[in-house]
Amino acid sequence: MACNTFRLRIALVAVALLESEGCQSSPKLQQTVLPAPLGTNAVEARHIDEGVAAYQQQEWATAKEHFETAIGMASDLAEAHYNLGMTFYRLGNLREGDLHFIKAANLAPEDKVIWDSPPLRSVNVPDKGATIPGKSSDGHMHSH
Repeated sequence: MACNTFRLRIALVAVALLESEGCQSSPKLQQTVLPAPLGTNAVEARHIDEGVAAYQQQEWATAKEHFETAIGMASDLAEAHYNLGMTFYRLGNLREGDLHFIKAANLAPEDKVIWDSPPLRSVNVPDKGATIPGKSSDGHMHSH
């Protein structure tokens, strides 16, 4: 009887893992692009909106053009960089996509959607103190 209970528990855990893995992987594939933030210049916002529409129609080259145009007009638009990163991923250019995700993250350090982008999910950000020569991660100075 105990053996059957143990097997049942193992089976339930396996099913739960499969279900949760399926649920977790779906949003990654379903990730969407971001709208222009409030207060964005009308022309820049139009390019982002048109890029979003093209992206949703799987017109990657057109989406790319619109997001690049928006960035050319306002290089500090984190949403446009994020959207361009998503578009580059769809085009199979992961390296270029990563650069735009990182740029977006630097421009919007508090934006959870941007920080959950593909290349940043597993990024381990070092402690500031660890990046200063002679300073340990606990913030104390050490001489060598």
